[in-house]
Amino acid sequence: MKRRAEFLNRVIGEAWDWRSHNCWTFTRLVQHELFGRELPDVVVPTDYQDLWVRREFARHPERAYWSEIKAPNGIVTAGDGALVLMAKQRFPGHIGTWLKPEQRVIHCGKFGVVCEPVLALRQSGYFNLSFFEHVGEFTNG
Repeated sequence: MKRRAEFLNRVIGEAWDWRSHNCWTFTRLVQHELFGRELPDVVVPTDYQDLWVRREFARHPERAYWSEIKAPNGIVTAGDGALVLMAKQRFPGHIGTWLKPEQRVIHCGKFGVVCEPVLALRQSGYFNLSFFEHVGEFTNG
């Protein structure tokens, strides 16, 4: 847990730059550092739309290794390290990682790296949250 706290203290508040430190590259870093998972690099187009995110997530081979966990009545039952797809409208356009012990989602956006409870995400407009637990290993070949 000490390593986890050190990592979180180091990254929370870091600046955000969608080209070099976007939500996907940051999610990859969190998954690697805290959960030992190597997520694939995905080139995010400079003019991406939320629809692109939805299509890319649905068709990428890595998707087979993640299972959606429903949050009945808004209660998060997903395990530590679950991916969290976030949408302000119908389609997701943002991603973060569920930190179960902290009961927060760590992600980066226009305000930098933040670690927020689900209620704060909803208050900032992310009404559609989808949680995905890891169920296997991605192999690149």
